[in-house]
Amino acid sequence: MNLPIIYKDISYIPNSTNSQQTLDLIIPPFVNKVEEEDDDEKSLLPPIIVIIHGGAWVSGDKNDFTTMGHNLCESSHFAIAIVNYRLSTKENPEIKHPIHVQDVASSIYWISQHGKEYGFQETMIYLAGHSVGAFISGQLIFIPEFLDSHNPKLSEYIKGVIGIQGIYDVYSLFQIWPEYIKYIEPAFGKDELFYKKSSLTNNNIKGIDKIPPYLIIHSKEDELVDVNQSYNYYLYLKNCGGINIEFNTSLKGNHEGILQTEELLKVIIEFIVMSELNVKDWNKLMNETMDKIKFDL
Repeated sequence: MNLPIIYKDISYIPNSTNSQQTLDLIIPPFVNKVEEEDDDEKSLLPPIIVIIHGGAWVSGDKNDFTTMGHNLCESSHFAIAIVNYRLSTKENPEIKHPIHVQDVASSIYWISQHGKEYGFQETMIYLAGHSVGAFISGQLIFIPEFLDSHNPKLSEYIKGVIGIQGIYDVYSLFQIWPEYIKYIEPAFGKDELFYKKSSLTNNNIKGIDKIPPYLIIHSKEDELVDVNQSYNYYLYLKNCGGINIEFNTSLKGNHEGILQTEELLKVIIEFIVMSELNVKDWNKLMNETMDKIKFDL
């Protein structure tokens, strides 16, 4: 059996030696790297899913998602990237919002530059963020400067977003769970107005040409983040003009447990396949529909 190819601890910041500025790649075993600028060959490469971990801005690591990334690659034959970003810890009190988002934006730029080298379509990027990772992915979509600072066309490469058990409104989170100040303050400081300003759902954000397809997943069994975080964000996306926006509360599992479920992989893969965004060549190559995909977890 051919297993996915794994590349560990790739620095996405030139000359950085910080382990929190690295990513892992998981590539289907049968893909061929593209040596030349050949559009036909590039169309046969898989899209890439970028997994952004959670951890309340102060913890978490890409290694926590290795199993999920491996299973997702084997089940879908998509390429997977799992990214780290700098955390707001006591040892690094200077790391404040939006540094976390800026780091992930840098990782997206690196991914957009290395598709041919590793074997994936660098212009077909899907973001999958868990908890705070969902917050970061939303920031990347709705505040264009983060990606535009690297490449004004980079936002166009984001073909879809998946938010899992997400945090989207920092101020609301603080109001409902005041004990979470121990996580919020290291990342955002003490100014509650900044909590509001930094929250996607409390801003009238300008300059958005289009919202990519969006899948918002939140289990009703989540014990750490209330479902209204996701539901209100869903309404916000619709009010902003989003068309292909899905809200799914059917999956089981607590805040972390949902990540171990086969159902989550199925929903993510179905969302990407059914989005029909520039994946026709890839679907033709795979010649398989969702009912043929095997989930051997």
